[in-house]
Amino acid sequence: MTGSASENPFRPLFQLIDVIVEQYLAFFIQPFLKVHEKIYSDLNQVLRAALDNNKDRIPAWFTANFITYVRTILVIPCLVLLSWGQMVLPSIIVVAVDFGDFLDGVVARYWVDVRAEASAKVTTDSKDSDDDSFEVVSSRSSRRISSWQVSHQNKSYGGFIDAVCDKAFVVPCWIFLLSRVPGTGMAFVQYVVLFCLILAETASGSIRFRAYYSSGGVPAPTVKGLDFSSSAVKADHVGKAKQTFEMVGTALFILPFFFKYIGLVLLMFAVPLAYESVRRKVNSRVIYVDGTVKNFDHKTIKFWTQAKGMGSKLVVGVQGTTSQNSEMVLNACSSSRVDEVMSEAPSKIDLYFLDKNKIDYIVLYVGQTGLEMDDDVLNANRCLGIGEDGSARPVKAKGSQHKE
Repeated sequence: MTGSASENPFRPLFQLIDVIVEQYLAFFIQPFLKVHEKIYSDLNQVLRAALDNNKDRIPAWFTANFITYVRTILVIPCLVLLSWGQMVLPSIIVVAVDFGDFLDGVVARYWVDVRAEASAKVTTDSKDSDDDSFEVVSSRSSRRISSWQVSHQNKSYGGFIDAVCDKAFVVPCWIFLLSRVPGTGMAFVQYVVLFCLILAETASGSIRFRAYYSSGGVPAPTVKGLDFSSSAVKADHVGKAKQTFEMVGTALFILPFFFKYIGLVLLMFAVPLAYESVRRKVNSRVIYVDGTVKNFDHKTIKFWTQAKGMGSKLVVGVQGTTSQNSEMVLNACSSSRVDEVMSEAPSKIDLYFLDKNKIDYIVLYVGQTGLEMDDDVLNANRCLGIGEDGSARPVKAKGSQHKE
């Protein structure tokens, strides 16, 4: 696939690192995840059964976010104990925090099921505004409706705060542990491993913050029938393995004697995973949509926001001469979701156009007309259509809905 990033002298080095990391994922992490998945699946069943059997005793405040806040605050006693020269108690706290990270996921799914069960029993004559469909239903009284961005941030807050709080706990611990490196064996290796993890997780947290607060308010479509990544390990699985190696490795690294070096080895295993996690978050992917629309309304904004969520850069093409469609060009330029606008864009897209302009994918919506695709583009799976179910799928060559 054609990359959109400008060439730089370090590109060959990073390409080599990517190849090495991919081999590491395929031959080491993938087998490890099979064992990891089995253990955590059994643990999930035990914890979920405990929650279901004690449903009447579980208070409403015992939520996933509550667990996340508590395990994050534990960084304070952990650092205080480390500063006092303690080793065992801080190590236990790290293990408890890692368990809390797993527990909040179980609790989150539990409350989702509880609310779904409760809502299924309730029948009402009226319906409030549906944040997913963006339909506004009259209630015969004045009321406030949250914006797309606020609604989306509220829904995704749990996942965002969970990921950020993980880093808010472990990064300060690593920074403190740097002070214990002088005078110990393999000091250089310890410094390199800790610095790499600190930089990677800080970068990952910064990317999370930016993505959360710059969200357009519409979730990106689920892509079916095409995997953007050619990796043997999915992104969420990389995160699970990384979390395990980082937390268990940190807990052992705190302890003295040979435990410290076992922990160092586990932290070394986590470095390629931390790198891969950041790489996938910053991976460049240019998306192209046709912006030749006469009615610039919320449906257009929603579609462009969905398309932008599928990549890192959105290019909107406007067909016809600039003098004829200057208003369309200015409308596209005014959208915060759009990175570039291409005036006098072609009405038929071929591979030469995509490669020349370093565009990775074209995105269409159901029933879109006015833009024709060359069969080579469709056969290369570089044209995706967003269906009525909100999922994006590769458009096949026989699809005639893209022709005028």
